Amino acid sequence: MSDDRQHEQGESFEPDTLDEDAGDPAAAFDALRGRLENLASDLTREMTTIRKGVEHALDHLDQRGTPIDYSGELRRMSQDVAGIGKRLAGIEQSPMLRQGPEHYARVLERGGEGLVRTAAQQFQNESRDFQRAARELAEHTRGALTRKSQAVRVWVAAGCGVVVGALVLLALPRFLPFAGDSHVAALVMGQNRIDAGHALIYSADPGAAKAVSRGGWIYETNRKAIDDCIAEMFKSGKEQRCAVVLPVTEKGRQDPS
Repeated sequence: MSDDRQHEQGESFEPDTLDEDAGDPAAAFDALRGRLENLASDLTREMTTIRKGVEHALDHLDQRGTPIDYSGELRRMSQDVAGIGKRLAGIEQSPMLRQGPEHYARVLERGGEGLVRTAAQQFQNESRDFQRAARELAEHTRGALTRKSQAVRVWVAAGCGVVVGALVLLALPRFLPFAGDSHVAALVMGQNRIDAGHALIYSADPGAAKAVSRGGWIYETNRKAIDDCIAEMFKSGKEQRCAVVLPVTEKGRQDPS
């Protein structure tokens, strides 16, 4: 076996290459077993070659007069054996061989526990977020219901206020002094007191309202004559006959007022 081939094989047994399969303990041990079997086969072939070389050298030693110097070959083989020993020592120092499958089983178990713990923590965080969102939604809904109930109460209070105000407006004026009730009635009807009174009489009795209107019209057109008759009546205490003059009204007008 040449030096280059031995060097390449030596590099293939370095511990760094063994760490590539450390993620899967079963695969890593299978790979390590295969490599150790290959190494054992190489050592067997090397030792067989060395033994055959030594036997061949001893067989030819007696046949030749001058002994052959095998020191260089033996030195090279010693170096190969020393290199193989170093590589075996490096393999023995591999973390997989030192820690064993139990260590990797524990690592995988801890990794699984970490994943489960992380998933549980994430679920708890999402659950808290959901609960917070539910509380905020409930608060908004409660606030909307509160505002709606407040609006209903305001409208009810306004209606009650209108009704109470109307009742007070109807009952209170009769207790006001200085003809306050007539002022309130005129204010409510939006007219002066005379027009408001006439409108009230007309709504209660249209015939009486027309009679009052005609009497007022007759008095206004014959004020002096009627006042003199009234004064003479009070003075004499006797019935008086008054002459009144009725002016012609507009054509078709039945109510002089």
